[in-house]
Amino acid sequence: MDDFPWEDNLLERKTESDLKDLLKTLVAFANSVMPGHTARLLIGEKDDGSIQGVTNPDNIQKRIREECDKIYPPILWRSSVYEREGKHCIQVEIEYDGDTPHFGGPAWIRRGSVTVIAPDYMFQRLIDLRTGIVRELAKWLDKLVTVNGDPSTIPISVSQSSYFHGNIHRWNIEESARITFVNNFWVTFESIETGSKRLSEPIRKLTLSFDDKKGRLKVIVDY
Repeated sequence: MDDFPWEDNLLERKTESDLKDLLKTLVAFANSVMPGHTARLLIGEKDDGSIQGVTNPDNIQKRIREECDKIYPPILWRSSVYEREGKHCIQVEIEYDGDTPHFGGPAWIRRGSVTVIAPDYMFQRLIDLRTGIVRELAKWLDKLVTVNGDPSTIPISVSQSSYFHGNIHRWNIEESARITFVNNFWVTFESIETGSKRLSEPIRKLTLSFDDKKGRLKVIVDY
């Protein structure tokens, strides 16, 4: 594509015989187009701009629809037939939809003894579990970790109040807990020190380290 000045990352030309990677192209466009822009795929045109056309526009549009139906989450697209030099071609337009990333098929999960398509909330959670701090926390699901409350983050006015000790001081300087749930927004711990009481903390309040003495993850919580 870099060899031809009329093609950029939002425009591609394909001939009818070069549609083996159609699904890949559609997904790539959907993941690359920005708000306010439109990606275009011109089927029936060669890279040099010459017109080859397609033999059966209806069949091509049907194939486009079938490939788009495989994409998850669904993309925002439309196709139309246009004519140049007396030949029919197909234009596929893809717009930004706010649901990136897209994949060339759904995510499958196990529900009991049955394999099912992951619902939207589970699909999003699968994505969340692959990012940054969430990815590392997910490795310790159902395992013991060391949780440290960071006293240096306590505002002086709060630390001196009687309210602090009963309500804000959720963690000791160091205690053991089991991670029971994590997503892109919060993590839930089951505190061993307080009789398996569950406490959830926002991801933004957590810093990760490692407890070398106990050989496990250390989570430092800002107050």
